[in-house]
Amino acid sequence: MLTANTFRRATRMKRHHPTCSQLASQLASTLRNATFGNNGIRQCAGAFALAQPTHVSCRRHLSTQRSRGGQDVFDDRAKTAHRDRIAQIYPDGSYDYLKDEVARRLVDRLNDVSPNKKFPIAVDIGSLSGHVRKCIQHTAKNKGIVSLHQLEMSEELLLRDQGHHHPEAVDVFYDIWHQNEPKLPYESDSVDVVFSSMSLHWVNDLPHVFKEICRILKPDGVFLGAMLGGSTLQELRSCFAIAEQERFGGVYSHLSPFVRDSEVGALIQNAGLNLPTADSDLLTVRYPDMFTMMEHLRGMGEANATHIRQIYTSPQTFLSAAATYQELYTDEDDLLEATFHVIYLIGWKPHQSQQQPDTRGSATTRLTSTLEELATGPLNPQKPSN
Repeated sequence: MLTANTFRRATRMKRHHPTCSQLASQLASTLRNATFGNNGIRQCAGAFALAQPTHVSCRRHLSTQRSRGGQDVFDDRAKTAHRDRIAQIYPDGSYDYLKDEVARRLVDRLNDVSPNKKFPIAVDIGSLSGHVRKCIQHTAKNKGIVSLHQLEMSEELLLRDQGHHHPEAVDVFYDIWHQNEPKLPYESDSVDVVFSSMSLHWVNDLPHVFKEICRILKPDGVFLGAMLGGSTLQELRSCFAIAEQERFGGVYSHLSPFVRDSEVGALIQNAGLNLPTADSDLLTVRYPDMFTMMEHLRGMGEANATHIRQIYTSPQTFLSAAATYQELYTDEDDLLEATFHVIYLIGWKPHQSQQQPDTRGSATTRLTSTLEELATGPLNPQKPSN
């Protein structure tokens, strides 16, 4: 979510400026008494309002909008390079804590969606280093999973933990995902369950990927996905916006665009999946300072990979953003709070056994009669006065 060059400069600054707290009070006082330009931001009592960016704009409607000129929003080569790098630098997976937790919560949902149904063949799309594989042992036994195909764009990250955390009695396969290929490398109607944990927010063409998921699922197969949503790192985004609006009168792109909660249901349904369900979690992670948080984001492989990512950020902007963060978003232990908005998705391949809506106009009871009955029934014994 942050550029690699941005991170390197921040790391150097961290060595020379081990803490930014001494700047916080002075900066916050300035912000509370300042209004920045016609398009600007007014900071008052910890609240802020962001105007439309002056310098760049990057928004994905339905998470798939191509930028002007027909180019993709995300740079797949840069994202593959980020994942290759963390496979080399962090072979122990020391920054996998967030993705492991999200994968665990996602896999647990399979135990709830259909208590008696079995799912022998499973696919994990965007598997990274195998976060779903690490936590699927109990679920695989309950749901009869005997085959797990891991599909990942970075071969080095895919194979980093090969041979570790293998669930018993489950055959694990390692497949390379070339995102420029039009189809997923699986036959139609061949998979019982498709997982995707913490990868879909980097996909340029989400509708196409969802249609491909629907294609490879067997009838009555299920898709379970988890991706980052629009409120992710809202604190960091606002602090950079305040710092840059003060200095440049505009806002640069430091974080990726994210899908909104209201969009995902339509995405699943338009892909041909039935019974779409979406819910979300707001996970709060605490860090000692902003630069440590940026180091962890880089270790997760979540550095910014948009085509319009900013190449250079001044040290003054970093210090201002860090001081603002320290002033506005610390808890009682003086730790910075970072929000990760995780959206969970469920959709089913159509099958005749699934519940079907009645034909339009086939109702035999008027809604007003039902409401009147409820108003005077046992749940509400007091009858309305005449």
